[in-house]
Amino acid sequence: QIIIFIYAKTKMKKFIYLFTLALLFTSCDYFKSADDFFAQAEKMRTDGNPQGALLSLDKITSKFADHSRAPEAQYLKAEILYRDLQNYSKSIAEYERFAIQFPENKKVPFSIFMQGFIFANELMSHDSAKVYYKKFINRYPNHEMIESVKFELKYLGIGINEIPELKHLTE
Repeated sequence: QIIIFIYAKTKMKKFIYLFTLALLFTSCDYFKSADDFFAQAEKMRTDGNPQGALLSLDKITSKFADHSRAPEAQYLKAEILYRDLQNYSKSIAEYERFAIQFPENKKVPFSIFMQGFIFANELMSHDSAKVYYKKFINRYPNHEMIESVKFELKYLGIGINEIPELKHLTE
């Protein structure tokens, strides 16, 4: 009976040890994929937790930098910082990081436009905005947004009430 008791006690310790290890690995996101983190980030953002979404997206951009979700995650970080948290300086930095890390991505023109737009319309830094708008025009002269960028540049620093094409909106 003593031998059976010792054998059972050893088995129980081994089970507890393995169970604890399994719990540790699953609770620290060890087995989550980039897609899992992205889905988690989208849900958190939808549920009103943009900070949590950013943490999940950070895991993609750091642990899965070569994954196909990495560019999307980086761009979404910038979008959350701008649209959800109104952290304009950080959003500009994340849009810039996106353009540098993924220069061939189809969203790079939008990233450059957004940097100019935030400088112009949120930070009122018209000289900085002009740099990004001109960069856009030089790099993407045939882009679908080129007319919008030229419009922004033409009326940079001018109030909406002073823009002839927009007067009908303010009357």
